Amino acid sequence: MQKLILSGGGDEIQTRIIDEYFASMLNIDQRLLYIPVAMEANVEAYNECYEWLTGVFRPLGVTCFEMWTDLDDKRLEDLRCFSAVYIGGGNTFHLLKKLKDTKFSELLSQYISEGGIVYGGSAGGIILGSHIETCALNDDNTTGMMDYSGLGCIGSYAIHCHYERGQEGFIHSLTSKWNKPVIALSEETGIAVQGNQIKVIGKQPAHVFDGKNTFEIGVGKVIEWKE
Repeated sequence: MQKLILSGGGDEIQTRIIDEYFASMLNIDQRLLYIPVAMEANVEAYNECYEWLTGVFRPLGVTCFEMWTDLDDKRLEDLRCFSAVYIGGGNTFHLLKKLKDTKFSELLSQYISEGGIVYGGSAGGIILGSHIETCALNDDNTTGMMDYSGLGCIGSYAIHCHYERGQEGFIHSLTSKWNKPVIALSEETGIAVQGNQIKVIGKQPAHVFDGKNTFEIGVGKVIEWKE
């Protein structure tokens, strides 16, 4: 049974409840794997990302961490050693291209199908949906990538992060173009996916766009799964 946490982004104060939920799922005797490759590829940036992540989760009882910035030649056996995988935010196009070019997307999908726990923050959450064009308001595609298909871990749903009022027209245009529903998450909203159940977590409701209507789904409520 797949176990996913997807966050709409934001700082550690905005995502505190979501992060606590994630931490409660972990085996604290195992390492948490951090993948920050959606960010600019340099040592200084990655080190800052690592300091941020450990600063968020150490107070929540997570003490063992490992960071991967090179995804080449990884194996499923390598992933199985971790309690969970945290995929951070940044440029969604860059992240998806990196995952596909290294074939890591295939390993991640296998890990998820075996019940591995994955947290996707912002870009890290978007790539788990059916497509990533929802990121186009915030990210530039400088990769030349033409295939926007995501990993499809949440049925037909795509994920839109950093949601704000006024973005409805953009999201409706995507539901029409792709013929797939979108779950929009603000920076204080997340979803917890266990099997075919999608529960809203965090401080604010999620919004579901199905091509014709928009539904506000309150914290603690369940979003209907769509294949």
